[in-house]
Amino acid sequence: MPIPSPNRFKDKDSFIQACMDVEIGSGKPQDQAFAICNTTWENRNMTTQQRVNKKIADLSKEQELITPNPCQAGYIAIGLKPGRNGMVPNCVKEE
Repeated sequence: MPIPSPNRFKDKDSFIQACMDVEIGSGKPQDQAFAICNTTWENRNMTTQQRVNKKIADLSKEQELITPNPCQAGYIAIGLKPGRNGMVPNCVKEE
C-alpha cells in the first residue's frame, strides 16, 4: 500500500501516524518507518525538481562524482547502475 499524501492531513502528527501504520504494515521497523514518514512530511511542499536536486546533493555527500564526467551536457554522473552490458554511469540532470 502506498504512503498517504501528506497534503491530505491537517497536521504532522496525524500524517505520521497514518504513514507509519502503512510502513510498519509493510514490514519496516519502527525507526525506518518514522524516518520515511518524517522525510515525506518535510518534503511535502517541494517540487519534483527540488526533490531531485536535494537527492543529488545528499548523494554527492555520500558518493564521489565520477570524473571526468561521462554524461551528456546538463547531466552529472553519480555512482554506477546496472546496464545491459554491465555497470554504467548513473547520469542525473543537473540544476
